[in-house]
Amino acid sequence: MKKILVTGANGYIAKHVIADLYKRQYSVRGTVRDLSYSEVIKQDIEKHLNSSIDIEFVQASLDKDDGWNEAVKGCDAILHTASPFPINYIKDENELILPAKEGTLRVLNAAKLNSINRVIITSSNAAVYAGNKHINEFDETIWTNIDTKGVRAYTKSKTIAEKAAWDFISKNSSITLTTINPVLVWGPGLGNHLSSASLGIFKILMKKEMPMVPKIKMPIVDVRDVSKAHVDALENKGSYNKRFLVCENTYWFKDVCTKLKSIGINAPSIVAPSLLIKFLSLFDKKLKEITPFLNYDFNINSKQAKTVLGFKPIKFEKTLEDTYKYLNELLKDK
Repeated sequence: MKKILVTGANGYIAKHVIADLYKRQYSVRGTVRDLSYSEVIKQDIEKHLNSSIDIEFVQASLDKDDGWNEAVKGCDAILHTASPFPINYIKDENELILPAKEGTLRVLNAAKLNSINRVIITSSNAAVYAGNKHINEFDETIWTNIDTKGVRAYTKSKTIAEKAAWDFISKNSSITLTTINPVLVWGPGLGNHLSSASLGIFKILMKKEMPMVPKIKMPIVDVRDVSKAHVDALENKGSYNKRFLVCENTYWFKDVCTKLKSIGINAPSIVAPSLLIKFLSLFDKKLKEITPFLNYDFNINSKQAKTVLGFKPIKFEKTLEDTYKYLNELLKDK
């Protein structure tokens, strides 16, 4: 039985990845920043699978060398899903950029030292579309322009980390790399992921914490599809040394709210004037981060994922319904 290392095993995407690996008869070792998370992770995945699993855990952090050799040793492949994601505004962008880049290189160096030749990295659409407002359709050939004014720290961190990975591979051809680049990820989590940044947007809409929504497009994909893409790529030679954008479709914020209303969620329905958003962004750092995307119409091309990985995305309506059920159940206990 092949053993796969999944980094950041406590993550929203990572738990689905681990569950999918067990469904396909792999064994799994997971990294966590704190071993006290281990039992909860195990229980959440066992509840989802309705069966017991024999999973190992190793303590390792993106910002330290400790633990990575132990984590990687004896594994057949690595699925590197761990990455810092800010919930609040970051003053120093290096707080995100350095752990993302250096953590990725720690994983790749450990793979090289242990003769592991297969690595899959969870990157992001953030490494593709920002700073490119002259482009209206994005595919895997495009990279975010991090030198553009207004590109946020998280976006820079994902772009720099992924580019560092491809640069490493160019000098170490024994390793085959695949990156999975999801857009905004929704869908039901395994266990409690109320602190997830991507689900935070859904919660805001669900609780109508915004009276109005900006005129911004949202590219959306289901967490179950993101997980499946990782596992489908694992031994698929057609995926070697490729990037894969995974997106169900893009929707204006207002259209998302209309869909939410159709399933009984009292979401906001008024679109805020873009000039108002720009004015308020002078006083609100988080609003300032979204202003480059106001009135920007674009699409995401996932043809490569569909052709090579057999990506057949869960319908948007199903994702909304299941996300709502999942979050509603968690929020009942709050």
